[in-house]
Amino acid sequence: MKLTHSIEINAAPSLVFAWIKDPQRAIQWQTSVASGEIIKQTPWQVGTTFRETIEENGQSTELFGEITEFIPNQLIAFHLEGKFNVVDVSFRVEATRSGSRVTQQADLRFKGLVRLMSLFFRRTFRRKLAVQSQQEFARLKALCEEDVESMKEVG
Repeated sequence: MKLTHSIEINAAPSLVFAWIKDPQRAIQWQTSVASGEIIKQTPWQVGTTFRETIEENGQSTELFGEITEFIPNQLIAFHLEGKFNVVDVSFRVEATRSGSRVTQQADLRFKGLVRLMSLFFRRTFRRKLAVQSQQEFARLKALCEEDVESMKEVG
């Protein structure tokens, strides 16, 4: 299942990218990510491996990931794999007149019984994931724009 979501944020690409690439900051805006840890860090980011715990509806599962692409302040892409799914996701940050545009592209593939269920409930899954992306991006926007306001107050 391929999904795309995009949002305009009134903040510089470097600030927005900092919220996307930092696992501790990402937990603050990604609603289902309960925790995360770096397993192996590489100096160039590509090849960095990590583990995330995802919690939804009282259930948790682990995903293991690897950064597959990295261009500072522009692009970060991951390959994640867990018990129930495999996902390749990228976040592209582009400068705009008012700040930044963030575009997320995801290719989600289910495993096992969930794969069978996804064939019957594709629309429901797609709708749920679209709502989740909208909520997460709204939170990302709010956090980034709060940072901009905080910087104005300090400066």
